[in-house]
Amino acid sequence: MTEISHDPGSANGAGVAGPLLAGMTVVLTGAAGGIGRHISRVLCEAGSNPILLDRPGETLTALTEAMRDTTAEVYATDVTDRDEVRALVEQTERERGAIEAIVNCAGLWEVRNWDEIDDADWQAVVDANLKSAFVCCQAVLPGMVRRGRGSVVNFASTAGEYGSISPAAHYAAAKAGVIGLVKSLAREVSPSGVRVNAISPGPTDTVALGANSAELKARVGSRTLLGRLGEPEEIAHAVLYLVGPMSTFVTGHVLRVNGGSLL
Repeated sequence: MTEISHDPGSANGAGVAGPLLAGMTVVLTGAAGGIGRHISRVLCEAGSNPILLDRPGETLTALTEAMRDTTAEVYATDVTDRDEVRALVEQTERERGAIEAIVNCAGLWEVRNWDEIDDADWQAVVDANLKSAFVCCQAVLPGMVRRGRGSVVNFASTAGEYGSISPAAHYAAAKAGVIGLVKSLAREVSPSGVRVNAISPGPTDTVALGANSAELKARVGSRTLLGRLGEPEEIAHAVLYLVGPMSTFVTGHVLRVNGGSLL
């Protein structure tokens, strides 16, 4: 289990060693995805009580089974539905107390040439990547602001920083929007003690990447300075940093976990 020795003079003031996120209620969207599954596991290992959200389907069923003997609760949820998300947040705060962090990992990656993207394609990708993050932030931030503490982590992408290498202008636009959302929300709520940050992963070894052979993985990985793809666990560990007590003076930041691929 991930542990940390807290400095008694730190912002958290725990003064004892213990699990990094001991007892924290953390909401995670996109929990059944390629990266989300690993974040789910790491959140449990770090001692938190995660609320895991994703669309119904086989991957969510598999996650539910994998989390059976943990402190996690798993819910089939449409995180673009404002009423559904607010109802779940209200239920969680009644039953578990304050939501101390939310990690918005939900998203949709779709390769499509710019001249083939129709209104339905655009809306689906923007809703899954950008609207979902905004809807979930709107649901949890009032409680965080009222209590004067909390951490929000939204998932961006290197595609949102310099454009998508594969044809996916709608995805890149949505992820760029996430970055703008993070910086704007940080300006608005950080004075209340709530932190808002983003993680921007580089090419990561998941099914969504579409690199299904060693040769293709090597070619995509060669775009990074480390010459390899990122592992989902490496992204999950960055989440722990931004959610936990080691980043209490970090807000409005886009944490690049990309192997140096933007240099």
